[in-house]
Amino acid sequence: MNNRTLLAHDHSELDSLLHAAFSALAAGKIEQSFETVDTFWARLAMHIRAEHHQLFPAVLRAVNAAAQKTGVGGSPSREIAQVRIAQLREDHEYFMGELAAAVNELRTLREKHHEDETGVLRKVEARITAVSRRLEVHNKVEESEVYQWVGMLLEVPEQVALNKKIQCELRNLPQRFERK
Repeated sequence: MNNRTLLAHDHSELDSLLHAAFSALAAGKIEQSFETVDTFWARLAMHIRAEHHQLFPAVLRAVNAAAQKTGVGGSPSREIAQVRIAQLREDHEYFMGELAAAVNELRTLREKHHEDETGVLRKVEARITAVSRRLEVHNKVEESEVYQWVGMLLEVPEQVALNKKIQCELRNLPQRFERK
């Protein structure tokens, strides 16, 4: 699996986790809601880490190198790549902030009785819905642009090396999940 399909496949896995979180929230299951939202948050963080530490730097290095050459067909300009990646990083910050708040709200609800459990669950569901909507657009941009750029900008051996690094990031599960 190349990095484009690897990361797109990870988007699909994240979508499945997101649907499980919505199901738990809709059913009013506090413990299951906490676990599924927390798992989604952690897995999305792993995906983001792979992009921030591996994909984005590789693309930006390659774009900078390509800017020194002529005849690199179809690849983005340095400016376009920098702007697009900055937008994606901004989205990532938004996702992590909203999901952290949702997990904290669910953790508090789980640990302490709250007289308006349904209200808290609906508030969390609204946060997750906003994340989901923005994530749809975000993923389309990644899959139709940034992931495609790798094939345009990097030679096959570089793509293979990048893919291995991305796989390592995607397997680096937080310790709290390793016990489960």
